[in-house]
Amino acid sequence: MSYQRSKQAGILTTAEFIRFGFKSLVGIILARILTPAELGSYRQLFLIYTTFSTLLLLGIPQSVMVLLPKLRHIDSKREYISKVVNLITILAFVFSLAIFAFRHLIADKFHNPGMSNLLVLFAVYPLFMFITQIYSALMLGLKQPQKTARFTIFSVVTDTVLILGLAILTKNLAYTVFGVMLSAFLQWGFAHYNLVYYKTKVGFDLEFLRDLLQYSLPLGLSSIIGMLSIQLDKFVISGFFRPADFAVFSIGAMELPFVSILSNSVNSILLPHISSDTDNLATTYRAAVRKNALIVLPLCVIFFILAKPLITLLYTSQYEASVPIFRVYLLILPLRIATFGIIFMALGKTRYIMYNAILTLLLNLVLNLILVRQIGMIGAALATVLVTWISAGVYLYWIKHKLGLSLAALFPCTAILRTALAAVIAGAFAYFTIQLNPGYLFSALGLLVFIVSYVVLGYLLKAILPYDFQLLKELLLNTLRKTKIIN
Repeated sequence: MSYQRSKQAGILTTAEFIRFGFKSLVGIILARILTPAELGSYRQLFLIYTTFSTLLLLGIPQSVMVLLPKLRHIDSKREYISKVVNLITILAFVFSLAIFAFRHLIADKFHNPGMSNLLVLFAVYPLFMFITQIYSALMLGLKQPQKTARFTIFSVVTDTVLILGLAILTKNLAYTVFGVMLSAFLQWGFAHYNLVYYKTKVGFDLEFLRDLLQYSLPLGLSSIIGMLSIQLDKFVISGFFRPADFAVFSIGAMELPFVSILSNSVNSILLPHISSDTDNLATTYRAAVRKNALIVLPLCVIFFILAKPLITLLYTSQYEASVPIFRVYLLILPLRIATFGIIFMALGKTRYIMYNAILTLLLNLVLNLILVRQIGMIGAALATVLVTWISAGVYLYWIKHKLGLSLAALFPCTAILRTALAAVIAGAFAYFTIQLNPGYLFSALGLLVFIVSYVVLGYLLKAILPYDFQLLKELLLNTLRKTKIIN
């Protein structure tokens, strides 16, 4: 990946890390303000939105990042953007009406009677957030990640001030959800204002809709099926257990958010570039995988070791039951050094993504229902992890046998193994340090030992190259110059 693309990915990653930091702060404070049952209800609202917004958006945001860069003239881009925004607005109204109409059914299925009243307020959320989601995709499609980053910072500020502010002042779940709505409205205003330059009065015609759906529909179906597969364990837990139990499960049943931030940021930059330059797909993809591995693999190791002190420090001991679930979910992380579906997206072979998603969903449903009944909540986490690894294996088989690409050209196996070895050895040093005196002080010391050991071992094993240090230095200097910390 070139310096320019690394720089663009760095901008997005930095902004998303800021979002993650403040979003985590909001979640941690809410866990201390709200009861487990209220926290479970709050998280279930976003479970509903995240899952079904993927269905209604039909893969359009991902399509925009591929199709928009291919338009040459600004007038063509403005017309395209206008049609997309008009379509998204209609879909937002459909989703809002659906939430309102089915609020009682949702509350009943979640064993959560109070949910129906919250959904009356929450029903307006898609009206605001659909536009903000497409705004970020449009700016990335225009290859303007700085605008996406600025919007991310704005959304972080509004979420933190309004959601946390009302939660702290009122200690009431309904007012906290009202803060979510106010923040979403301000974000909608920001996106709408910045889209004025690009929008025209052009509507969308059937030909445009057909052309858009021809690309996005298989991707959209894949996205919703993939999302259902990812969220299926949470729906199963909501159907079998109480909201308080769901709060415990949902805290543990998450991949490290900053890993998804890194992956999404890199992919957002990679997709437009490899779509328009497929000749260099393997080289660009391989470089991104190597860099991702340098961050993802050590995170997997150290968070496995520090899972218990981390969960209890952040969410208090009443959520200690989340620890084994969290550790199970960490077993997905090694797969996140690469996004396999992006290759199929870049080559226009989105039907393979759909096939994989269907297979994953069906397997996950069967395993969830079996394992939850047999071993309880942790069975849902085990099912999700197992199916995710099977999905990756299917993708690798198709990449080699259907796309005819060399796995060796796409994946730097030697570099990945060296990185993994450095992380595991550093993890052993950290583990034995912590065992000298388990507690927060020695956990912090263990973390320091891990970081130093990993960097040294990574360099000695040639997993971390001089180029990586130089790239990091240039990115940091560039960031400091932009913030005017240095001249």
